Amino acid sequence: MLKNHINNPPTEHGHTRTCIGYHRNSNQSKSQLKSGLTKGEEYTSYNNPKGNADTERMIRTMKEELFWLREWESEKELSCELDRWVQYYNGSYLHSAHGYRTPVQAEVEYYRNHASHSNAA
Repeated sequence: MLKNHINNPPTEHGHTRTCIGYHRNSNQSKSQLKSGLTKGEEYTSYNNPKGNADTERMIRTMKEELFWLREWESEKELSCELDRWVQYYNGSYLHSAHGYRTPVQAEVEYYRNHASHSNAA
């Protein structure tokens, strides 16, 4: 699911953190800063079409259904519309990769299944 998309935009290689203030106040090691990765982030390998296909498709859908349809008057206007689109995408958009369920439905089932596995152990 898309979360925190304005201040921390998704890329195919995880979230991009290029702000000088972020790095200055970060507790990351130099190797983590160089790689751009932090704890809990996932890295999609370079030139791996299967590894980032879902991300690329979501970004294309966002461009086709939101960004390319009009010119935006302000960042605030775009931010509000993007919030609405993300809610629609996560709550109403059916995906074949999720068995024609929404991202919210797939996430709920994922955690339900993983919680039952951890409880069984």
